Amino acid sequence: MKLKILSLFAVLWSINGMTQESKGLIIKDINLITMTSPNITERKSVLIENGKIVKIDDFNKLSKKSNHEVIEGYNKFLMPGLAEMHSHVPEEKDVENYLLENIAAGVTHIRVMNTKTPQLLLKNKIETDSNISSPKMHYSHIISREDKYTEPQFDSLMVAIKKNNLNFIKVFSIANEEVFDNLMKSANRNSIIVCGHYPKEVALEKVLQSGYKSIEHLAGYEKINDQSALANAILLTKKYSVYNCPTLDWDIMSVKLSYPNDYKNRLVYFNAPKTYLEKWEKELNDYITAKGNDQIIQAAEKYKPQFQYKQKILKQLNDNKCLLLLGSDPAGSFQMNGFNMYEEMVNWSNAGIDTFTILKSATSTPASFFGETKNWGTIEIGKSADLIILDKNPLQDITNIKTVAITIIEGKVYVKSDLLKKLESNSKN
Repeated sequence: MKLKILSLFAVLWSINGMTQESKGLIIKDINLITMTSPNITERKSVLIENGKIVKIDDFNKLSKKSNHEVIEGYNKFLMPGLAEMHSHVPEEKDVENYLLENIAAGVTHIRVMNTKTPQLLLKNKIETDSNISSPKMHYSHIISREDKYTEPQFDSLMVAIKKNNLNFIKVFSIANEEVFDNLMKSANRNSIIVCGHYPKEVALEKVLQSGYKSIEHLAGYEKINDQSALANAILLTKKYSVYNCPTLDWDIMSVKLSYPNDYKNRLVYFNAPKTYLEKWEKELNDYITAKGNDQIIQAAEKYKPQFQYKQKILKQLNDNKCLLLLGSDPAGSFQMNGFNMYEEMVNWSNAGIDTFTILKSATSTPASFFGETKNWGTIEIGKSADLIILDKNPLQDITNIKTVAITIIEGKVYVKSDLLKKLESNSKN
């Protein structure tokens, strides 16, 4: 039986030049980072059929068919695809690039925390248009302070959320404590996930005990100056299984902590198309002209202690075995959808978090957040083939995450270099 052996950069592509789809795929002789443990399983082969992992074994023990494509994985590394747990969808005209950027970076799942494109419109388009390449999207209904619902009104909202197959409620802001109580009573009764910004109108201790599932940006914690009170908040966080999504890179870039030269060392800078870099350099120069060099440096120095305190909080949450989600919240210059997760991983490493925990927070822990550990988040038989192939081992050095070369979503294969060429072309048009 003749099998077609494919190198990492010689996969058969469909008409759009970016994705290969077959009835079966074998990734041959690759090192597995299964995310079920911090250990490497060396030189195994993975058989994928109908978008699922069906067997993991030595290559010569796999049942091979004529329609199986084979990717040579010798000396490469295979791990679950990344879950970007804090992402904002842009305007509709930019959605294609947004999706391709995430796939190129190895993102196979996205938690939508805000959007400039109506989510139901986006959901319908992605689910019905087979020409759209997309990670798996986890959609939200967004609550803001204008939504002053009673408990029965929230019950009606929960019915609509389930009917539209939305995955969770994201709190952007809340009107008052009474509305928060109404929301959480209804959500808990209807088994709907609620997460998002810390509702500052409500005491942190109450939020942590309410069923609120994740808090973004370490909000609420970073205002606690008393170490005993912080320790108590972290104990409650652990007790009630509240997840935290720190988004440290937002802090770094929003106040220019990487200015004036460190931004060129960012892993995003290493990956971004030339047109992106040119655009960002212009934006930075315009900002310097408007604000002034000395003022930018002074503002960064003033904020640095607050950032260092957030790093300390993250470390304490991890030391106490609290649940962490990796989300990068990209929005500004020198931040790129998907690739910004690499930056967040480096930020966590700088805060003292070990590489296995960092990678778990971008793979298996997000699956746990959505109650979907049976379906994705680790490399195991029966799970969805949402995977990434890397040239180097990220467990050894977290910056090796930048060597993602191929992303696989339910058996569909995407090569990063081809996607980046497509993005470069799109940005010129």
